[in-house]
Amino acid sequence: MAVSEAVDDFVEAFCKIKYDYVIVGGGTAGLVIAARLSEDESVNVAVLEAGQLRLDDPIITTPLLSNAARGNPTYDWLFETIPQTSLNNRTIKWPRGKIVGGSSCINSHVFVRASPEEYDDWEALGNEGWNWKTLAPYFKKVETFRLIPNGHASARHSYEMASHGTTGPLETTISNDINESNILWIAAWNKLGVKTVLAGAESSIGAQYTKSSISSTTGKRSSSLSAYYLPTADRPNLHLLPKALVSKVLFAYPKDELIATGVEFTVADNRYEVTVKREVILCAGVVQSPMLLELSGIGSRSILEAYGVETLVDNKGVGENLQDHAFTISAHQVLDSKHSLDSLSNSPELAAKAMAEYAATKTGLFASGSNASTYISYNQIGLESLKKSNRENSQRIPGLEKQYDILLARLRNSNVPAFQFTLIPAYSSWLMPEPKPEGVKDCLSIMNCVVAPFSRGSIHIQSSHPGDNPVIDPRYLEHCFDLDLFTTASRQGLKLAATAPLSEALDKCIVPAVPLSTDDEYKDFARQTLGTFYHPIGTCSMLPREDGGVVDSSLLVYGTKNLRVVDASIMPLHISGNIQWTVYAVAERAADLIKQEALTQT
Repeated sequence: MAVSEAVDDFVEAFCKIKYDYVIVGGGTAGLVIAARLSEDESVNVAVLEAGQLRLDDPIITTPLLSNAARGNPTYDWLFETIPQTSLNNRTIKWPRGKIVGGSSCINSHVFVRASPEEYDDWEALGNEGWNWKTLAPYFKKVETFRLIPNGHASARHSYEMASHGTTGPLETTISNDINESNILWIAAWNKLGVKTVLAGAESSIGAQYTKSSISSTTGKRSSSLSAYYLPTADRPNLHLLPKALVSKVLFAYPKDELIATGVEFTVADNRYEVTVKREVILCAGVVQSPMLLELSGIGSRSILEAYGVETLVDNKGVGENLQDHAFTISAHQVLDSKHSLDSLSNSPELAAKAMAEYAATKTGLFASGSNASTYISYNQIGLESLKKSNRENSQRIPGLEKQYDILLARLRNSNVPAFQFTLIPAYSSWLMPEPKPEGVKDCLSIMNCVVAPFSRGSIHIQSSHPGDNPVIDPRYLEHCFDLDLFTTASRQGLKLAATAPLSEALDKCIVPAVPLSTDDEYKDFARQTLGTFYHPIGTCSMLPREDGGVVDSSLLVYGTKNLRVVDASIMPLHISGNIQWTVYAVAERAADLIKQEALTQT
């Protein structure tokens, strides 16, 4: 039998099964939902994922190789934005995981959560039950936190066990690569009056050694693939179909609301349909969940009609309210190579030695994950109140004034971070707008992030073909507040670099190449260097429909009876820190909501 015939037979057999739930997207959230729903042996669960299933792939499992996955079409969708007017018409690469496990298999492992007040803000926007109190148990449910045996002494004093989970599927630790640059980082912040905070504590304000989604015992990446799918893969009621590109959700048409009956998808250019008895759950991510809604007839009528898609639910909120964590970045040449990982790329011999150590013991540089980060509030660096109008964009996005009022309240709250600073002990070529200058060897980089931007972008289809990428337009720096905030963040990052003991390890500043002084110079610096932290949210926002919402507080899509979205696209307002842990917690809570609703319907 030919390979194509065998694939076709397998897919046809897959489609003949009567599924209770069809999950579109086998990424961070999708595999959580699949694992939790399939705990009930009486239901059949299908997962359709466009990427490959790659088991024991060292690009995925080796922590320090995550950069090798980004930009590689085997692992990455290779999305990019349209030219950004406020960034001198630069386009920004937007890596997203195209693989079973999704972006949890290609991210940088950082495992942090926001302050309690930021989750309470979701409820304040009209989402009953979405607050810190209800989410807190799910953060713990996700993880098993352990220190690396005989690990770095600093790690043993940088956490509080009560803040962490001990029985969850995902393994987390504090990376053993707490090198001297990390230690200097913490000490320099302390000298600036910023305290050290314990990793995972409720209040993230301060400098900390961040947790990583890495196993403390195997030294491998812990992802939704390893933590949620592999332990459940043998369940007879859990069915995964990789390399399946979903083109749209199928509906029945009663009078009041649509009923999802299945999905249409392609495998190897052949079209198939799979049916569902209970729910279709979109877990396709910030880019593709709104894209699939639009391809299925749910979105702004004017956009759908422009590409020949029949409008089933006219909702202008679909694809809007896009928010992303962006950063400016500086690079500094170090005096001693021990303060930089650039030595791995500069010296093949050193890289080979480190890889051999990892292969033998799963320790060393290739087992290292996230490094040190610092979160500070708006008033910690002595800022005056923002005096300009915060009402930009409010006409384009209904309900945005409510979000802006909350953001302004956060800036006044000393318990809520406004800025995140992250140390990268390398030149960070994958983040820099320009290659490393000739003759420059060992560097470290400082990333300056605004954690809750005021600018709002969008993601929309540009054709009716599911294989065509949508238009990604974050509109970075469109709002005047963001330029002011990034100016402040950039000043603080360069001030840190000039503070001992960190300054004593630095030779000279590489980026920016000339000293910055005026606000205008800092604003130009932002336009030249701004990049993405890869934390987009909001394109299927959980909000009241009149405020631009796409899903309600049960994550059901407005206008449908049994279509949900569960991924970062439902987050209505950005939060501080990397979003991985929050996506896992949201998915865990969503799984419980789905189970509870199923019980009430039986």
